[in-house]
Amino acid sequence: MKFQDGEEILHDLKPEQNILIVWFFTKAIPFAAVIVLLCVFFTIFYTGLHIAANPDESESFPGNPILIIITAFVAGLVLGLIYSFCLRATYRYYITSHRCIFCGGIIRRVQRSVPYHKITDVEISQEITERILGISTLNIFTPGTGSIGRSGKQKAELTFVGLKDSETPAETINKMLEELSTTKH
Repeated sequence: MKFQDGEEILHDLKPEQNILIVWFFTKAIPFAAVIVLLCVFFTIFYTGLHIAANPDESESFPGNPILIIITAFVAGLVLGLIYSFCLRATYRYYITSHRCIFCGGIIRRVQRSVPYHKITDVEISQEITERILGISTLNIFTPGTGSIGRSGKQKAELTFVGLKDSETPAETINKMLEELSTTKH
């Protein structure tokens, strides 16, 4: 990420390692479930082909389908965890003297910044698992993000997940917003 001339980094943040526990339930397990569903589909498909090609054989599937499904689930979990570890390593949040910046992603790399004059609201949220783990999420809203997202909640322009201390960066952003509003008047 290129910084502008005279832009000072006020906070350089990364998600805490505890976010991996949240991502285990929200990314790794669903990924493993999809792998299992695909494996079940291909097992049924292959069994049908095998029976059609060999109608006289007593064994309908060469191998143990339960063992294949368990192996697929474990492999999916391992791949999901590896992906989560790598994803966490790419996430970087900056709060500068001019804007807030998010950088991250593996498959789709995203660099998004929001200048202070576009920020309408700053929100700190904690779901139950985040409260237990001592982390929180900092959401930054702009006028264009007032719409409702897929989950039925307002969709933030920038989301900083897995922060141990969201209050300090939120206070910094609010301070920058106050300074901006006093210079306008």
